[in-house]
Amino acid sequence: MCMPNNKKPEAATLTSSVGDASSSSAAILANNAYNNSTRPTKDETKHIKAVTSTHSDHVRNTKYDLLWFLGPALICYALNTSIVPIYAIGIARIISTRLTLTLHYLFFDKDNYLNKLPQKQLQREGEDYMVGTILHMYAQIPLQVLFPGMFFSDPSVIAISAKRALIAHVLLVEPLYYAAHRWLHIPENMKSMHGFHHLSISTLPSTSLVQNFHEHFVYIAVFGPAFFAPFLLYGEMHWTIIGAYLVLFDLINAYGHMNIKYRHPIFTSKYSPFQYLFYTPEFHLGHHAFFRANYALFMPIWDHMFGSWRKYTKTDTDKLLPANKQDFVFIGHNAGLAHFLTCPEWDVYAAYGPFRTFKYLPYSVEFLFCNLVGAFCRLIMSCYTCSRYMINETL
Repeated sequence: MCMPNNKKPEAATLTSSVGDASSSSAAILANNAYNNSTRPTKDETKHIKAVTSTHSDHVRNTKYDLLWFLGPALICYALNTSIVPIYAIGIARIISTRLTLTLHYLFFDKDNYLNKLPQKQLQREGEDYMVGTILHMYAQIPLQVLFPGMFFSDPSVIAISAKRALIAHVLLVEPLYYAAHRWLHIPENMKSMHGFHHLSISTLPSTSLVQNFHEHFVYIAVFGPAFFAPFLLYGEMHWTIIGAYLVLFDLINAYGHMNIKYRHPIFTSKYSPFQYLFYTPEFHLGHHAFFRANYALFMPIWDHMFGSWRKYTKTDTDKLLPANKQDFVFIGHNAGLAHFLTCPEWDVYAAYGPFRTFKYLPYSVEFLFCNLVGAFCRLIMSCYTCSRYMINETL
């Protein structure tokens, strides 16, 4: 987690604050280019051109991310507070995010086949989607020091604290988020913060975590009342509930950015109360498509109440191409242990980035290990191998 490089572009250009040319074209192809009934009109999108983007040249140095991740341990040692809650919550969130990405890749958008996300977007998101999680680890340190009862109350309060956190989320976080989200869409705030998130119009689950650095602090203030308010009222809370809340929050937020169709009548029927109480991915895709609609977090009732709800229907892109066909074949090669770091099933972002190397073992040892993995894969997968040779440690 590093501060973004705020280098000013050499030449200012008039462009959209919510999407560059590559991400917009890919999103239109994936979502609404073939569906005039859901495609935004010129009147609905003309306001976008009024603000000059400050995010298109965003560059973040990821070289020291591991050190940023280890930093809270040193600070906790200096302040004599426990590192267990901080790293238990942080690691749980990282695992759940990576697992969600893997499952989405395997079951919903294999090889980026349907959504056609551009490499520029994948590179930008891959550099930023863990920033918020690590930043929250640092934010948790002063809270543990100042309000130890919010994290280390007796375990007997866990059950009742969970109920209180749920009530606080519904009564406080949901309306606070709606108000904050509309505030972020004021052109000046869109330009300085929220436009970075809206560079991704066609989304991945982890797009939900990709925010401008300063915007993360807005969300800390908005989501914190879910457990801070019950603590102020009752004087007790437990870190396991805070961790469970954040992990569940990440999963539901990722669900809203999965870029899929889910149209069960329980969420789509005009007679069902759930259409007001819990959202669908298409609801939030409508926000990324229209920009001035569907601001709510997980409960669309706030958009219905304030007149900002709008129906959005994702184009059936899976019907545009022949069934059971693919447009390319992934060909892997035994490049040592580093090869596993670039498998899209492990990290969809790394699959489209530079090839990584692992320099701590001789190639012969790495290749032996990879051949064993390949032999196992051939037992359960349809694949074949071909040999290449190395000369002087060079392929």
